[in-house]
Amino acid sequence: MAVVLRPGDSNDLVRLLQARLNRDYPLYSNLIVDGIYGPRTTAVVREFQRRAGLTVDGIAGPQTLGRLGLNFDQPAPLPSDRPFFYCASGTWATPFQGPPFDVGWRVEQMGLVRNQPVGYPAAGFLYPNPFLSYNESVADGVAELMRLILMNAGQFYLCGYSQGAEVVIRTLRLMLPGQPLAHRAGDLLKVITFGNPCRPPGPTLLGNNPPGSGISRIYTPDQFRSRTYDFILNGDMYATATDDTLLHLGYEALTPLELDLPFAVKIFTLIQSNEFLSLLNLPNTPETFAKVVKTATVVGDFLIRNPHIHYGDWPDFNGVTAVDRAVQIIATGSTGGPAASSM
Repeated sequence: MAVVLRPGDSNDLVRLLQARLNRDYPLYSNLIVDGIYGPRTTAVVREFQRRAGLTVDGIAGPQTLGRLGLNFDQPAPLPSDRPFFYCASGTWATPFQGPPFDVGWRVEQMGLVRNQPVGYPAAGFLYPNPFLSYNESVADGVAELMRLILMNAGQFYLCGYSQGAEVVIRTLRLMLPGQPLAHRAGDLLKVITFGNPCRPPGPTLLGNNPPGSGISRIYTPDQFRSRTYDFILNGDMYATATDDTLLHLGYEALTPLELDLPFAVKIFTLIQSNEFLSLLNLPNTPETFAKVVKTATVVGDFLIRNPHIHYGDWPDFNGVTAVDRAVQIIATGSTGGPAASSM
């Protein structure tokens, strides 16, 4: 029998529900973890359901619990005919948050894949671990994804958002000839990325042609580009860094560090304090000054609009969100035509 938690219940499973909501959604969940399914717990569950696109009834049934990564029922035997869908979350998110998990969860409900989040720190910038840099976090993610790919036979998808996209692309580099995952390259079906800091320059498989390229300048290997779908929103500087800015140099200089501010804010602060050029060891020339001004403009716009966090709710891809289009690609193999406004 499926587990259903509802208002009026009082048990340890409710405690787990409350703790998960507090951990993953602190912006609107600050529940007392007491195991009592009262009005406040009901309200938070309803808000989660609304944001997740579920039926809003305040009852935590299999759909709601599964979307939270809470599976209390005896699982069915794993099918042998479904590919794995490995999803890597972005910075500061849990494995059960963000566009990759949303896509995997929805396609799993269709019976098409086995959704498998990649458990890694997703850390950087002194949070949540002040002693773990972004680069160290990415390395941990690659190690875990590599372990999963080696452990599980059969075909698979890779999906990543932001830092998770870099985890995915760096893992693809390990599938090149002579690398330890080369024997699994033929099992890779598709790659889906959102806000990919490793996006190569030029048109995407979705039909649009965003400016610039990924801020890391570490690009998807040529061998896998025909299988990689990069979702890019206009103004997402992580995926659209251009040569007339210093964004890629800032990224290279800052990601190894244990920073005290998020990346965009840190760059903006450095520019304002005249520390940027010395940090990057660049000459103080008119050309460099022009790039500093351009970088400040791009970062300022990014901080105002922050398109990087809107792959799940901005309908910029033929009237639907990036998550919706990604589900369509996995479910039907169709891109649904060229992107409408991510140009």
